[in-house]
Amino acid sequence: MSRIVVRETEHGNGVYARDEIGEGTQYAQIPMRLVVSARVCREALRIDTQKVELTGRPLLCAFLIQQRLVAGESSFWHPYISILPHEFHTPLFFTSQELDLLRGTPMEHAVEDRRQLLREEHAATLQGVSDAVIPRSELTFENYVWAAAVVSSRAFTESLVSGTAGSDGETSVLLPLLDMMNHRPLTRVSWITNDATIGFQAGAVIGAQCEVVNNYGAKSNEELLLGYGFCIPGNPLSCYHIKLNYSRDPQEADKRMILERAHIASCDHYIRADGLPRDLLPMLRVMVMTETDVYYVKQAIVSGKEPKLDQLGLRIELRARFLLAFLLRKKLDALPQIECVPSTENGRQAVLYREEIESILRSTLSDLDKAECRLLACASKLIADDLHSLPLYVCDNGQQLDAIDEQSSTSVGDQLVAESSDEQQSRPKKSRAAPPAQQFVDDVLVTEESFAHDADFLAAVEQVDIDTDVLLVLFILRIRMCSALPWHTAVRRLELFQHPMLVYDDPDTAEAYGEMMMEMGEVHDSLFPLLTEHFPDVFPPEHFTPELFLWAAGITESFRLEVPARCMDAADGCDVEGLLLL
Repeated sequence: MSRIVVRETEHGNGVYARDEIGEGTQYAQIPMRLVVSARVCREALRIDTQKVELTGRPLLCAFLIQQRLVAGESSFWHPYISILPHEFHTPLFFTSQELDLLRGTPMEHAVEDRRQLLREEHAATLQGVSDAVIPRSELTFENYVWAAAVVSSRAFTESLVSGTAGSDGETSVLLPLLDMMNHRPLTRVSWITNDATIGFQAGAVIGAQCEVVNNYGAKSNEELLLGYGFCIPGNPLSCYHIKLNYSRDPQEADKRMILERAHIASCDHYIRADGLPRDLLPMLRVMVMTETDVYYVKQAIVSGKEPKLDQLGLRIELRARFLLAFLLRKKLDALPQIECVPSTENGRQAVLYREEIESILRSTLSDLDKAECRLLACASKLIADDLHSLPLYVCDNGQQLDAIDEQSSTSVGDQLVAESSDEQQSRPKKSRAAPPAQQFVDDVLVTEESFAHDADFLAAVEQVDIDTDVLLVLFILRIRMCSALPWHTAVRRLELFQHPMLVYDDPDTAEAYGEMMMEMGEVHDSLFPLLTEHFPDVFPPEHFTPELFLWAAGITESFRLEVPARCMDAADGCDVEGLLLL
């Protein structure tokens, strides 16, 4: 330890080099007998392992409380215990005013979860440690929280000492004096361990009088604030934690199976400013699947194929991004305005964390907006060129759009967007001014407004009272028979598509959709031949048979898409729902 010195700074104690420390030099070490291990804790607490199971953090916390408040100055460990902080800056020690700064952030729930976990650990410790060893007046929850803060901010993994991971939860040890160095990301530090000592080795030259720091690992500001009580401005590892939940989805079991086959197990995702985590979009794709999507992906899995979650088409890609944008905007809106910031270190750290969270949310939403615009423009280009991006179970000769995978920087979708931008230069001014979403709704999405493309159909349906969903079914059949309508090629491409209710060779599926088929059959019988009799040119019987009606009903059920009002210059501020047939 002669190479370093501890100094007090405005932000607490720090360790500094007396003289220059060369790369590869071991500059701090302690003898192994100073390692506070599980064995040391059990001996001090007189715990019989045959009768009591107290391990991990509770064991270390009990040791710290006993040494500080019971053994006191008579303890061998007193010199170390006496220099431990009495106060910490983690959110567990925040005042109510300081905690208000965390409202609406992931930290708000993380603090409550941590507090509840510590209560459970404290209860277990009360059961595991004799009153004769630690009087109950000392083994309070308040003291346990203090000890837990020591452990979370100063403990090291047991594998540093033993060379192997600890067993039955005993994965942490305390290393007196070696725990005094502050954190700096990306610092190159090596551990040197032998039978007698454990210590640090410099991974780079440390200048004379420069601070000697450690690298606590790849930690976000959320982890640093919760565990250590500080944040790092501009921390490249900072992220926004989002936990997806689809437990109330009627198809939860099937979607979980699909995710497992795609090797996606966790619902927890960590969004950084530089992009989305690998599994977030794939999981969202599964979450927004319709019953039809789930049915056919399941069929592929049963037949031995791996689920290709990046080949489900524009509809799924847009729905996934719309859902993510909705969730993140909801999170951003939940951040209350800061009216008064406490002039405390806790308040300063909380604001730093909160501002970073807001920045990540805003930059991610901006990237999502751009991705949505690219995909919407791509759809407009596809329909103009009679192309599509349908999933393979619908049409196996579709153009596979690499743009749909946001990991690709040079994608087919980007090329299509560029081409459509060139075309827009030659269009009338009104077309150039239309945002991609509005152009998408006008030219690509099949909605009630699309009926205006078919004057005969519109004139006929205006004279009858029919539900909008049923009108869309009828319009799909009109598109199928009228080659002049913009979506004719797209609908004809779906000739072989079968909604699961029409898969008659699957008895379980037929039974599950029996009620739906019966209902649609009754709807058809209520409309025909009445519509044909009144409007024979609009509804010729050969194009509106019960079989075709069920086929079209399956399409309207399977290819729905809702475009958020935020994407468009919508005066009424309403979302637009329709069918995306590409």
